[in-house]
Amino acid sequence: MNGQNYNNQPIYIEEDEIDLRELFATIWKHKIFILFFVFIVTSLAIIFTLSKPNEYKVSITLAPQEQSKSLNLGGLGALASMAGVNVGGSSGITPDIAFQKVLENYKFMTNFIKKHNIDKILLNNELEKDYIFAMNNDSVYKYFHHSAKKDDNEKQPTLFDIYKDLSKQFSISTDKKTGLINIDFISPSREIAYKTLNQFLEDSTNYLVERNLKDLNSQINKYQKELKKTDNLELKAELAKLVSGLIKQKVYINSSKYYKVKVITDPYIPDVKDKVKPKRALIVIVAFITSFILAIFLVFFIEFIKGEEKEKEKI
Repeated sequence: MNGQNYNNQPIYIEEDEIDLRELFATIWKHKIFILFFVFIVTSLAIIFTLSKPNEYKVSITLAPQEQSKSLNLGGLGALASMAGVNVGGSSGITPDIAFQKVLENYKFMTNFIKKHNIDKILLNNELEKDYIFAMNNDSVYKYFHHSAKKDDNEKQPTLFDIYKDLSKQFSISTDKKTGLINIDFISPSREIAYKTLNQFLEDSTNYLVERNLKDLNSQINKYQKELKKTDNLELKAELAKLVSGLIKQKVYINSSKYYKVKVITDPYIPDVKDKVKPKRALIVIVAFITSFILAIFLVFFIEFIKGEEKEKEKI
């Protein structure tokens, strides 16, 4: 019976309890440090946001053109293959991928920068006249920007640096549901953003069309040579169709303002209030909350270290 009573008795396990009063007392004890820490971090965040000019986005929305389907060759396609003629077909590269690959093409982009003097424009201080700041106050920007410029007078950005920065300002995306293509360019200067986006679309279109036409002309010449060589009437008819189809592709490529796309919405110079970044209020709020949490963590960490040292002294 005694054993049973002993076994049936509830077992109490001692657990550490959090004393909220002690926690608040610790926070209150170090309130000056917490307030000072939050003030410093939040002030730095405010200074950071004031040093950044507004940035604006210029966009264009494009719709891929419907391309005519390739000719159905049937058995004649096999006949052409047997004769050693590659009938080919469309590359399957969509306009958004084509524009993206051009944007990643270092040779094209460096020539684009030189052609439009973008390197000189970006390094020209007069461009800063177009910048817009919070409360129309650019003193913080000038202080940090010009002081940094004095320290880095010998370190002028290279053409590669300008190319990388310019590429990051572009954005090419495609809506999977509608297939619409959005090409954006973000810059502190609204007019430069508008001008650069239009220049890129024009130059990249010329580049892509020129390469396509060169390839199509090469194929047309090849098929015309095969036409002269072969005596097979069926193969001759098929090759004539192929040549006709390639000529239609040449017309198709030159039929639109930009490469294989229709313009849905034209780019325009955004309004002064229509900035995309920096999100100044959000940055300051995040900095305030984060610094407050970090300050409390540091306070408890310091108290923990002090407690450990006191325990060691007692031992």
